[in-house]
Amino acid sequence: MPFEWTYVQWAVTLLMIPVGVVLVAGIVAGGGLLILGHLPWFTWWFGLIYGGPAGVWVAVRLMRGVSFDEPLRFKLTTLPQEWGRQSRMRAETTIRWQMPWPPVRELPPTALELPDDSLGPPDSDEE
Repeated sequence: MPFEWTYVQWAVTLLMIPVGVVLVAGIVAGGGLLILGHLPWFTWWFGLIYGGPAGVWVAVRLMRGVSFDEPLRFKLTTLPQEWGRQSRMRAETTIRWQMPWPPVRELPPTALELPDDSLGPPDSDEE
């Protein structure tokens, strides 16, 4: 959970706890009425245990996309450009790097004249 939030973000998060409790308890109560014909005994406890964390989870998801650095007027101005069908140009073109393949050919004569043991590590057993 972000700790550098503004008071508005914290207020929304804290207010979502009782809202989540009521919503989850209401869902359990509605399901109990449909299935059992009466409220289940665990309606309030289920809402209390699972509704609070569900409310915080929903609030954090909602507040993640909110930035208070940009005024609402800016968001309303840029909304048609973000969701519109206008084509957007990239700031820079993509760079395609192409490396040429090295030519495959015969080894030079100097490489063929090397002794076989000069290419590997020296043996320490021969000392």
